Amino acid sequence: MVTNPITRRLGFLVAAILLSLCFSAAALAGETGDLASLRAEALALVNEARSRHGLDPLQATGRLNSAAQAHAEDMLARNYYSHTSPEGEDVGDRYRDRGGSRWQKVAENIARCTACPSVPTAERVSEFHEGWMNSPGHRRNILARGLKSFGFGIIGEGGRQFAVQTFAGPGVPFALQSGEEPVALSAKEQVAAAARLINEQREQQGRAVLKTSEALNTLAQRLLPKDLSDDRIMERPDGLFELLPPGSAREWRTINVAAGGCGGCGTQPTGADIRYFVDQWLENSQNRAALLGSEPTHLGFAMLATGEGRKIAIAVAGKRLD
Repeated sequence: MVTNPITRRLGFLVAAILLSLCFSAAALAGETGDLASLRAEALALVNEARSRHGLDPLQATGRLNSAAQAHAEDMLARNYYSHTSPEGEDVGDRYRDRGGSRWQKVAENIARCTACPSVPTAERVSEFHEGWMNSPGHRRNILARGLKSFGFGIIGEGGRQFAVQTFAGPGVPFALQSGEEPVALSAKEQVAAAARLINEQREQQGRAVLKTSEALNTLAQRLLPKDLSDDRIMERPDGLFELLPPGSAREWRTINVAAGGCGGCGTQPTGADIRYFVDQWLENSQNRAALLGSEPTHLGFAMLATGEGRKIAIAVAGKRLD
């Protein structure tokens, strides 16, 4: 019997702010001001804020600049104010449409100004930034860990201005606790961590602990996808027993598999990742039965981290013949 419910989570964070500022100026059509200079100012303000909190600086990218500018222009042209376009497109869609990775964490801040000059200036960019920093949701996006890239767009017309910040990066492990650093684990440490977490739950259920198995570790490793161009989280072999090391298939009566994936969850395999995957599996009735049931005697585990934010984990529970 093989169980394989998919667990996947992607990170998308958005926040919006409205500034009502009173200025007077003649209306101009689709003004961006000195966009390159304004983008440099926006990036400098963000990196200054991140530096004060011990965070790595961000780098501007063409993809994120394009996504931000397109959204600012679209909101102005079609007179709406939202992270989601009338067609339902969000910041993740805009980023991916421009070649961004589907597996990265993506975040967006938006702001608008009414009754203000139509031509964007550095002063206006600074005011937008101050508004974002004074708003908890926007501040979290600016000061988020696991970000690497930044984009900025701004446009004004008829006394209105729309500004957009976009962010992207590999993210951090979802189950990372306050004050915890995402320390990379070796393959051996990953197996030990998964076994410890699962066996803690088994002991609470009055079940015998599972022993780790090199044969099941090998099977889990061979089930990790080789082609990472799609959403697949495990290989689909004709039979599981054929993937065991030569000569070991006859040693096993049953094998069950649980697989999970995430995006925007960091670059390296960590203890926080294993906590996340085990928690997700135990919330699923099939996986819970496979991992905590009375039948299995041994456990195998393997994990893949691509370095761009995508991770996949596979647990194999097997009953060994007496």
